[in-house]
Amino acid sequence: MTLATILDPPGAAGAHRAAAPTLAAVTEVPGEVPSLVAGPGANDALAARLAAGDEQALHDAYREYAPAVYGLALRIVANDAIAQDVTQDVFVRLWERPEGFDPARGSLRSYLLAMTHSRAVERVRAEESLRRRHDAAEQRVRSEPGPPPPDERVVVDAVASAVRRALAALPEAQRVPIELAYYQGLSYRQVAEVLDQPEGTVKYRIRGGMQKLRAALRAAGVTG
Repeated sequence: MTLATILDPPGAAGAHRAAAPTLAAVTEVPGEVPSLVAGPGANDALAARLAAGDEQALHDAYREYAPAVYGLALRIVANDAIAQDVTQDVFVRLWERPEGFDPARGSLRSYLLAMTHSRAVERVRAEESLRRRHDAAEQRVRSEPGPPPPDERVVVDAVASAVRRALAALPEAQRVPIELAYYQGLSYRQVAEVLDQPEGTVKYRIRGGMQKLRAALRAAGVTG
């Protein structure tokens, strides 16, 4: 079961549903929806529900705290798509590792915002690193025109072959959306439309597939 499925509005079990509620959906009527996790002992109760694998607990936490998580992420990364990815990562981690939240050490809001800050800063650094590598590669191309030397071509071909093998080893549910996104240049929304799947599910599967790809390439000695 994916996070997108868990965060779908409850009450429609067994039916095909749209994508997980968007951040706009959970913030568009401020003040009119009562808190789902407020009150004395709420943190303890929610922690226990999450630890027990209660999907409704995650839905409640998302409804309550996703706007704050997304808002902080957006201020740090200054990019809507990346901020949404960070928000998704935060709640995936909450679901997969509920023991990380200790009510005795503070509120769930504080815990989630601390995690959001850490993840968002990591993404900013990763984007900056990727941009520097890209700029350096372009500079090398401009300063050394012409095809790469034979030994460099061998390395390039070996890397490409390793990528193809690692991609082919992925489950179809992860391989297909990655191919559509990275080889055909489709956005998450376009991939979701092509596959007739919720956008949140597509993002989750692409992220999981990319993690497996990186692990496989490291195992094959391909780094960078």
